[in-house]
Amino acid sequence: MASSQRQARVYAMREHLNAHVLMLKEELNLFFDNPVGVAGHPDYFKSIEDKVCELAEYQGALDVLQAHFMED
Repeated sequence: MASSQRQARVYAMREHLNAHVLMLKEELNLFFDNPVGVAGHPDYFKSIEDKVCELAEYQGALDVLQAHFMED
């Protein structure tokens, strides 16, 4: 059985990673839904690609945390 402190730290990390995932999804939705608002962006598709890669990184970290450190 894990200590309550360990559970709290794992929970905090999960919430931290979830927050990044949610923020990146929102940023991507803005890019997709309002392309005029970011039309002045120098490289529109590169920016989207960068955000998608960043989202994949945080989602992957969240998946690892849940698979290996979360208790049932």
